[in-house]
Amino acid sequence: MTIPQTHEVYRGLTLDPFQREALGHIDQNRSVLVSAPTGVGKTLVADYVIESMYLQGGRVIYTAPIKALSNQKFKEFKNHIGEDAVGILTGDVVVNREAPVLIMTTEIFRNLLQQEPERVADVRYVIFDEIHYIDDPQRGAVWEESLIFMPAGMRFLGLSATIPNVNQLAEWITAVQGIQVEVVTHFERIVPLKHHLYERSLGITNLKRVRRKAQSHQDRLASMPPWEREKIKATDHVDLIMDIKDDYLPCLFFTFSRRKCEANALQLGDVVDFLSPEQKEQAEAIIAAVEERYPKITSDRWHGLYRLLLKGIGYHHAGMLPALKDVVEELFTHRLVPVLYCTETFAVGLNFPCKTVCFDASTKWDGTSFRPLTNREYFQMAGRAGRRGIDEVGYAFTLVNLNYFDADEFPTMDETDIEPLQSQFALTYNSVLNLVNNYHEDDIIRILGQNFAAYQASEQRRRVIHELEKVEQALQQYCPHMDSDNCPIVLDRLRKKRKQLKAKGRKKANSRTRRRLRTQVAEIEERLHQAQPYQCTKEERQRCRGDIKHFRKLESRRQRLSERSEELDPQKRFVQEYQDKKGLLEALGYIEGDQLTTAGVFASQIHGQELLVTEIFMEGLIHEYSIPELNAVMVAIGYEPRKNEIRLKHRLPLGPVKRCVMQLRAMEEKFLGYSQVEFNDHLSLLVYRWTEGEAFSQLMDEVSIDEGDVVYGVRRGIDLLRQVRNAVREDPVLSAKLKDAIGRMDRDQVSIWL
Repeated sequence: MTIPQTHEVYRGLTLDPFQREALGHIDQNRSVLVSAPTGVGKTLVADYVIESMYLQGGRVIYTAPIKALSNQKFKEFKNHIGEDAVGILTGDVVVNREAPVLIMTTEIFRNLLQQEPERVADVRYVIFDEIHYIDDPQRGAVWEESLIFMPAGMRFLGLSATIPNVNQLAEWITAVQGIQVEVVTHFERIVPLKHHLYERSLGITNLKRVRRKAQSHQDRLASMPPWEREKIKATDHVDLIMDIKDDYLPCLFFTFSRRKCEANALQLGDVVDFLSPEQKEQAEAIIAAVEERYPKITSDRWHGLYRLLLKGIGYHHAGMLPALKDVVEELFTHRLVPVLYCTETFAVGLNFPCKTVCFDASTKWDGTSFRPLTNREYFQMAGRAGRRGIDEVGYAFTLVNLNYFDADEFPTMDETDIEPLQSQFALTYNSVLNLVNNYHEDDIIRILGQNFAAYQASEQRRRVIHELEKVEQALQQYCPHMDSDNCPIVLDRLRKKRKQLKAKGRKKANSRTRRRLRTQVAEIEERLHQAQPYQCTKEERQRCRGDIKHFRKLESRRQRLSERSEELDPQKRFVQEYQDKKGLLEALGYIEGDQLTTAGVFASQIHGQELLVTEIFMEGLIHEYSIPELNAVMVAIGYEPRKNEIRLKHRLPLGPVKRCVMQLRAMEEKFLGYSQVEFNDHLSLLVYRWTEGEAFSQLMDEVSIDEGDVVYGVRRGIDLLRQVRNAVREDPVLSAKLKDAIGRMDRDQVSIWL
């Protein structure tokens, strides 16, 4: 393996101009931000950085937003540069942690910067894949903190989907890090993307024709009595697949519901079989090879999914066992799944291109309500369409239901119309503790003004201040006493008003009304007494009467701009949040005199529900609970059950933990006005029994929770146990207990098989 002397070709591929530009910057040891559509080859730039740094004897870190992408990259890079050269750290998985090439989630990288900066001091490059996650509401702050706290000598490569404000992002990073960030953009897809709607009576169509048809349908219904109105038979996924199966496969069919994802695949499997006998044999061989990497698959889904896969139909979502997802991914990669129904998670980073992408709806449930897809969400998924070197064009189809058609619910399907990134920065308790531990108060205030949100607010504030200055300049042309109590016109109005109020007071018999009127009169008389009338001419008064309306509009605008300027104070909000959370931490005894206490040091090493974990530790519960009970508790911390998920009843002794939860919620409400403590013991009984050694299939026979959710919940518990173990590494007895707890959960179907 050698790095090419020129950048015309890399790994046997002729490079595009944007790739050559990015690689040139890397060779000059520069930080680079690459923004380009999905599927054009951004990842190749990351591959070059990793190989280049490795061959030069340097260290490099690759960060990904999701563990599935981290796991995929770990396998990929092991094949490229050798198993000994690559390690992975994702919290619940640790392999070869001292390797020169480390794959990790962005959270892990941020944690290393805060707690063990010496471990990354010699890293030459860090790669942020999917850096547009910086505006993810739940996790975006992790990317900002990583960029803020990176060592001065470290360079980065950021890979992003198309974003309109990439230059603003680069300028912010340049300002924070004090080094120039080079921006490389590419706007054209290698394989052009065509967008269509689909409706059974219209076939492959466009928004204009659908709008016309929908209006005609609505007009016809309006002319009919309500009891005669009938809905048009809804277009479904089978209609679309049967229409495109000869010319547009393979396709990813995005469906924003796990249940519907599976139901659609089963429904299609009843009417079509895409595989020849030879292809079925290939599929069976691949399935057998994947099965060998895992414990015996006992999922209830497996029989039905196996039958579908031998017809070239699959489904993929987060509720499935990792082994099942792996089987589906392998077959799709080998082009043996012409139709794959999947949820949105399949679009994040994973490299599975196809000819066509289909959507069963233009709206999605976001946890609160149904809302239209954003353009960025749409292109994150639609961008998978079009395989370089195979397809001349990629296609995207969206199903239309004329009974509920609303043109405003469809993305513009214009890639120049992508929404700009917006910072989602927020301070966690962990961030506050590490700031207190590592910086003086003045430095903390400065750092709080360095995030992307502050930078964006500063830009807006500069524009607002510029407008405010123009308004104030315009106000200077008016009389300085305009509309004030020193203006004769205003004083005349006050005297007239006083006279009217006195007259009302004499007529009103009600004593309360007379008192109110006397109070108003007294206020006016006080203003008249305090006034220093300006002696203006008759002409000046006349001019002021004509100007007063425009003056008041300007004054009202000046007031609004002034208030907006205060709202956009780039540090004010975050300083207040810091002070509020620091006050809470002081009240809990985590901080004393700007120094971390034992509890504070422990909490500074926990990421996610750190207050609850720390309180449980300080109460001695981690020591007291048996290992099955401890695991049941750790999985419940921060667990977020899905809608309508049934809590499994149990008699586990979780009362002391629940008292900690109630106390913390009360403290947060007092100091912050809200609480974010999460403790949901829906899986606790399952985890207890799993730790005791029961078979996974036996557990799943008794519950309706998706097996993938159980695995995810248990792996989050393993991650939390690792964090606690790292925080108490000097206590050999407790450390050994935690290692045993992890081992008893991290087995069989729950393990990650890399």
